[in-house]
Amino acid sequence: MTKKQTTLVFLLAATLANIVCILALLILFTIVGGLLFKERIGTALPFLFIAALITGMVIYQKTVKFIVKKFNLEEKMDPLFRPRGRRNPLD
Repeated sequence: MTKKQTTLVFLLAATLANIVCILALLILFTIVGGLLFKERIGTALPFLFIAALITGMVIYQKTVKFIVKKFNLEEKMDPLFRPRGRRNPLD
């Protein structure tokens, strides 16, 4: 497997895990919100959805950084996007 393929597989698996995490958080927040806001759950639902998205993204970011450092994946993966620097006009 090339570094690019390894990177793509890692990102696909991490994205699927992120979607599952956000859905689980949305269900959890909806249950807790239903208990707290009984009659006003319809009004609170958009805020609970946004809170689940933000919390899921924070968890995703911290988890990916932890996994990359713990298993030393920087050597095994290729960056998908390279920084755009000044190009040499002679190249």
